[in-house]
Amino acid sequence: MRSVRGSRRVVCEASNGRDYSVIIPGCINPAIAVLLPLALVCALTSAFLHHKQRTRTREKG
Repeated sequence: MRSVRGSRRVVCEASNGRDYSVIIPGCINPAIAVLLPLALVCALTSAFLHHKQRTRTREKG
């Protein structure tokens, strides 16, 4: 099996005794480091705008 620079090889063992190896690319960790905070900002913005819209609706009604 050929290994790519910066990648990691993970071996999982099943209950029947077989081994499964997976190569995880090295770009996965930086991508998660960028996407996780971005998803958090999106979730917080969505919650804030939803709360703001509900407050405005209650004031009118």
